[in-house]
Amino acid sequence: MKYKGKKVAGVWIDHKHAYIISTPDRKNEGTYDVIKKIEVHHHADHSSSENVHHNKEAKELKALYQDVSAQLAADDAIFIIGPGTSQEELKNFLQQNSQFKGKEIELGTADHLSMNEMIAKVRTHFFHN
Repeated sequence: MKYKGKKVAGVWIDHKHAYIISTPDRKNEGTYDVIKKIEVHHHADHSSSENVHHNKEAKELKALYQDVSAQLAADDAIFIIGPGTSQEELKNFLQQNSQFKGKEIELGTADHLSMNEMIAKVRTHFFHN
């Protein structure tokens, strides 16, 4: 098994929130579950400027990616899924951080899934590889 003895975590992410999915000890053994939900911290935006609104969204996404990366720092292998471009953006964010150099970061595809479907997809990725 490719992931035996490694700390693993999966992430389902969109531009509003992320779910960190793993086992309690982060090893590829045991029961997978959502161990952390992280949401975008919205700040009031009373400006009608499109530029101000875009900058606010970019800051919120960066904060989300920072919160997620803090949860993944100790993991050896990370599997990221989600709709749209959010999973690619997170992967790029992690790869720009020296803390994630040499770690295995893989992308998968998944639109909107139920919680059980998210967990099953991450479990299958790590357990069957």
